[in-house]
Amino acid sequence: SDEEGKLYYFKYPLAGGGADDFLPVATTRPETILGDTAICVHPGDPRYQKFIGKMVKVPMSDREIPVIADEYVDREFGTGCLKIT
Repeated sequence: SDEEGKLYYFKYPLAGGGADDFLPVATTRPETILGDTAICVHPGDPRYQKFIGKMVKVPMSDREIPVIADEYVDREFGTGCLKIT
């Protein structure tokens, strides 16, 4: 059966960026954040194009992960950023 899940929102700061340089990520599984290996955005989404190929920091960690692009990402779901665990 399908159940409505709750979305939790986190900021993934751009490595070396300013306070306003971050990717907002929504997830139903916040317990998996420390296992994240990348953030994926749609290559045609103008909100995030400047982040593609850069590194962001995993929340609650200093570990850096890449921002990659793939057309699989649904720009309309959550924030349009998909975390890869």
